[in-house]
This record gives sequence, C-alpha cells and structure tokens, in this order.
Amino acid sequence: MKVRTFVLSGAAALALAGGFAVPGFAQYAGNPPQVSTPAEKAETARLNESAQDGTTASPAALNGQGGSLVAPSPENQARQAQYQEQMDQYAQDRARYEAERRHYERNIHRYDQARYYFTDYPRAYPYRYRDPKMMRLYLIAEPSQQLANAPVEGPDGRWIGRVRNVELAPDGRPRRIEIALNHRVSVWASPGDFRFDVANKILYTDMTRADFWNLPGATYM
Repeated sequence: MKVRTFVLSGAAALALAGGFAVPGFAQYAGNPPQVSTPAEKAETARLNESAQDGTTASPAALNGQGGSLVAPSPENQARQAQYQEQMDQYAQDRARYEAERRHYERNIHRYDQARYYFTDYPRAYPYRYRDPKMMRLYLIAEPSQQLANAPVEGPDGRWIGRVRNVELAPDGRPRRIEIALNHRVSVWASPGDFRFDVANKILYTDMTRADFWNLPGATYM
C-alpha cells in the first residue's frame, strides 16, 4: 500500500514537472524572436518604395559623385567646350595660313619678275602662234638642241621666258618643256602649247605669263 502510493506520487510529480518545464523550454530553445525598432521599420518601408518606383540617378550619383543618366556631367560639358574651342582655333589658324600663303606667292612672283627678269631677250617679233608655217614641236629633229634656251613669246607680244630643258619620250619626241620664267623660277608645260619659228629660233605660245605661273610643280632655283 505504501509502495503504490509512492509510485503514483512519482508519476504525479513527473506530470507536474513536465507541465511546468515544457513551456519554458519551447520559449527559449534556438534563436529568440527578432523585434525591429520603429526606425528600422521606417527605413525598410522607404527602401521598398524606392525599389518599386525606380530611380533616374546614375551610378556616380548613387555613389555620391553627382550627375544623372539624363544630363551630361559638368566634366563632360567642360571637355566638349574645350574640344570645340580647339577646333575653332584650328579653323582660324588654317584660314590665316592660307591667306598668308597666297599673299606670299603674289609677292614672290612680283619680286622674282622685278629682280630676276631676263634682260637679254631679242627684239619683239610679230605674234605668229596660229601661223600654219610655225612648226609643231613633235616634228622637230633633235628638239633638245634646237629648242635650247629659245625665248618664248606670249599672245600679248611680250616675252614670257626661255626654254631651260626638254624632256624626251622614248621615240625622241618632246614629252614636256621646262620654261624658265626668270633666272630663278621654272615650270613644266606641254609641247602642244607651243609653236616653233625655225628661222628666228623662238617659241610662240597661246598661254599668258600668268598661266605659266599657275602651272603646278614650279621649281625655285
């Protein structure tokens, strides 16, 4: 009778102990529940709203460097302005150079004509470029010798220069004629621009002195 009472009392004790022990164990086992502060809740709500609405800020702006995806940064604007300024300056320098070059060419033409002008021209001859008796250069035998230093008369009856050199083709005909406009400047011209007066040893041309000055490849001695 005493033993049975003891057993029942032990079972009751365990039941009572379990009744008090289980709730306490369930409450503190594992990680305790996280509770956000009011400030943390407000920050979370703000971030969620930004993620839903999107942003036009550039990565630089999000990093605190300013600027946006829409407008160029001040640095880019400054570089573009500097580049445009350099291009404008280049255009001005180029235009000034071209004007100075044209001025120089006009001056050197006048200077060369005044200082290096040939003074040993023969007397003036009547202009006979279109006279059928005048010989075309491709018909001349040994043109390098016959045309050497021959004076050249233009359509205005004035002397233009002298033959300085004759370049021959493989067949012996003149390929081009070098005309010295004075003692310093010479240009190359086509044989078709000349007619040869065999009797007086002079060349007639239908080109003016200005035309010769404008030919490419002028040689300055």
